[in-house]
Amino acid sequence: MDVSPRSPQCFTSKWPLTSKSDFQQGPGPPERQTLLRTAESHSLQLLAALRSFRECSLMFDFTINVAGRAFPCHRCVLAASSDFFRAMFEVDMLERGDGSVTLDDQCLDAVSAFLDFAYSGEILITNGNVDTLFQLAAFLQVSVLLRACTEFLIGSLDLSNCLYLISIAEAYGSDSLLQSAKDFVVQNFCDLSKTQDFLNMQVNILEICLRSDALNMPSEEDVVTSLLRWIHHDRPGRGQLLPSLLSLTRLHHLPSLETLHSDVLLQESEACCTLISQAQDQQEQHSGLHTDARPATTQSYIYIHKTEENGETRHAFCYCLGTNQWKDLGKNLLEAAVMFPDPPGCCFTSYAEKIFVTGGCRGSCCRAIHLHVAQPSHDATDEAWCFCPVTLTCTPTPAMLKARTMHAAVTCLDRVYVIGGRTRGSTGEAPSLVEVEYYNPLTKTWCSVSPLPTAIFYPEATSCGSLIYTLGSEVEFTETFNPLLDCFFCYDAQKDQWNRLVAEFGQFFHAILVKAVSNNDTLHLCDLSTYKVYSFCPETCVWKGQGSFECAGFNAGAVGTRDRIYILGGDYSPDEITDDVQVYHSERSEWEELSPMPRALTEFHCQLISFTRHRDPWDATV
Repeated sequence: MDVSPRSPQCFTSKWPLTSKSDFQQGPGPPERQTLLRTAESHSLQLLAALRSFRECSLMFDFTINVAGRAFPCHRCVLAASSDFFRAMFEVDMLERGDGSVTLDDQCLDAVSAFLDFAYSGEILITNGNVDTLFQLAAFLQVSVLLRACTEFLIGSLDLSNCLYLISIAEAYGSDSLLQSAKDFVVQNFCDLSKTQDFLNMQVNILEICLRSDALNMPSEEDVVTSLLRWIHHDRPGRGQLLPSLLSLTRLHHLPSLETLHSDVLLQESEACCTLISQAQDQQEQHSGLHTDARPATTQSYIYIHKTEENGETRHAFCYCLGTNQWKDLGKNLLEAAVMFPDPPGCCFTSYAEKIFVTGGCRGSCCRAIHLHVAQPSHDATDEAWCFCPVTLTCTPTPAMLKARTMHAAVTCLDRVYVIGGRTRGSTGEAPSLVEVEYYNPLTKTWCSVSPLPTAIFYPEATSCGSLIYTLGSEVEFTETFNPLLDCFFCYDAQKDQWNRLVAEFGQFFHAILVKAVSNNDTLHLCDLSTYKVYSFCPETCVWKGQGSFECAGFNAGAVGTRDRIYILGGDYSPDEITDDVQVYHSERSEWEELSPMPRALTEFHCQLISFTRHRDPWDATV
């Protein structure tokens, strides 16, 4: 009999029936019919009846034995509640014929509570019984109870039980509990590493932590210190694990590798000495170019740079995402006499702890977009520069393969990609480029890749993981200088392949009034003409509205982080420039107004950049 709960339904009666499908035509009155549909109370009545049979010791046909105690019960109730018992009664097992089963490995109180649950549909889960109920539910395959215990255990995760819960999750195959407990350990590794339980952590869990980008430690030096503490706790048994575990740390991000030579274990291990030596070489050759720093060990900033039309007046300031404070950098730049190139039409792109400047026009070309585009000719440059905020130095890099201005530049897969733009020559003779190339900062080389399917005027681009989305217009001029956004491409950097996307934009976007940003590795489009933000679904090629911000000037800056989108500055007219800053919190779908920029700006360079904390040149406390 089906005793599963039904949704509440009413008692339905229909008489007389006149439809041909309801009766056969023939002599006499129509056949009288009544359809009975019971409400949810019917299933409750069945459950109450089975419970009364149990209380009155009626019709028992099976027994569960635990720790010398017998629990008479009904097969139908057990089979309906547990996949373990259902399989037992469907297959010709010994217990099926014997009429009993012994569960000596299970807790007596847990079995008693399970049977009460099977007959009543209710069970009280507490800190005192959740462990034994979880183990029993996993063994008897009681999915609803297992799920409830799992959610209870996830909600109770703390430093005192997280490692234990990993063990029982592995033992009983609870993937959700295992993942939640691992995530908790990674996120709370700093506090956990100071406890006694940490010293007994399983090596496979430690390996997961050391590999994780999300590992929550204030510095990589602290990561190595914790590892050494774990090794020293059982030096004879763990000493041989040190080289492989040390290789999972990011030694090249330590402020000083010399301090490691004081540890006896590291001194005695040739493999460890080799790892330290390799890290020293990396620091010397690629200082500031390592992109694998754990976010918890870094401080992130929004960097703003603006050169006025006269080419001499400059503004530089940064916004610290950790402290929500602005800092004017102009004084520091001027004191160091660092005036790195910022020609009209160039691009700024952040890479690790450095900023790359690519292309632009020589001479006195106008900086404003609509005036720059209208120049009768362009003297584009193939030059590129690398600016290091830590050392306040700017050095030229090898020249690009193609001179370009008004192009797009993004960082993807540890490369700086430059896309499209305009090259040298008059407007008519120099159409928009389809050429795409990338620069590898570690090898200091440029390389051509597959070209754009179609030339795009003043492309807008952003990277999402290994994908680069590029948007723009094939049309350069319109009467109002608002070309429609009609080109939308996706480049797979791993496959070196471009695809044309036919997206349902939902409205007309203007090519020069949108900003593309990445948020949680998802493409978002900020429409500065309607103050709306849209996310893009690559599976359906549909834009989804993510709400509206209060206001933003045309030519505003936009930056996307893991869980936020920032809209900064812009102008409403040539004489009305704003310093407003707004942030969108994707985790709660809310916009918030932040402290304004130190100065109202429009048409400026805007980049997200992060520094390892011990190298942070913009630390507000300094």
